[in-house]
Amino acid sequence: MNDNYMIYPLKNMRITQNYLGSTSHREHTTGSPKDYPIDEAGKDTGRDPIYCPCDEMRITAIKGIGNSDTNTVWLTSTTKVVTPTFKDYAFMTLTHFNDNDLKNKKVGDTFKRGDIICYEGTDGASANHIHITAGRGTSNNWTKNSLGKWVITGDTKKPEDVFFIDRSFTKELWGGYITWINLPDTAKIVVNPVGRDQSKNQIEVLVDNLRLRVEASTTSRTLGYIQKGIYNYQETVTNENYTWYKIDNYYIASNSSWTKVYPKLEEEQEEPEEDVKELRLIYTCLKDGKYLIKLKKGSKLYLQD
Repeated sequence: MNDNYMIYPLKNMRITQNYLGSTSHREHTTGSPKDYPIDEAGKDTGRDPIYCPCDEMRITAIKGIGNSDTNTVWLTSTTKVVTPTFKDYAFMTLTHFNDNDLKNKKVGDTFKRGDIICYEGTDGASANHIHITAGRGTSNNWTKNSLGKWVITGDTKKPEDVFFIDRSFTKELWGGYITWINLPDTAKIVVNPVGRDQSKNQIEVLVDNLRLRVEASTTSRTLGYIQKGIYNYQETVTNENYTWYKIDNYYIASNSSWTKVYPKLEEEQEEPEEDVKELRLIYTCLKDGKYLIKLKKGSKLYLQD
């Protein structure tokens, strides 16, 4: 994107508990310090994925697996993000996902925009959902507040102050009485074209309205339009009667009317030199004719043209 926008991390928004009112989250919000958690249940009672909401996030802390703590992961953006209320580094915490999701995660793991971080779970909960908090800066721990509730440390913010909602990605089934800010229309992905390089796989975009998508599918979220020019591509995917080309972490559909593909030229392999043995001159013929020679067993005769 032109800027690193922070967007809501699920494709279906169905908030079953917000930070308002008299729910169990109330004491998170009214105690000191405080955070502003929401419980997100996704499309249905299943286990929806939670996606990386910005260009890149890194795990800063993990707690829960193998002990009585509820499974929780802290993530911080690796660069500054744009939110509805600030432009800075941002963090997000995810709680309740299952051991099989958590066991393969470690501090330092990074996720790119659109990567799946985990799925809803039931660790410490009675039904599949994810408990989300967010804030400015970074965070790697929790603490008890004045009302005895475990809250996330750091500059926690209301979720609508951290996440835009991208309506082309997230369907708002129930917004939890929260007023969400739409992702600005000007938010577009910018991938810079490169020069022609025959040693790399490249594709040239010939039009200025070719969509750039998160996944290799016409139903995948559109991130904007890619500008004309030549780009290096990392892989190809065949889907929906298109060949899709991966540029950085995004995909474009290929068609001869709007793209031109330049596979890299393979380097020519040099032919190995023949093993030429040194020849010893044994006779020089002075005129054309037939000659009879006598050879002993094991003798070798070399001729020079």
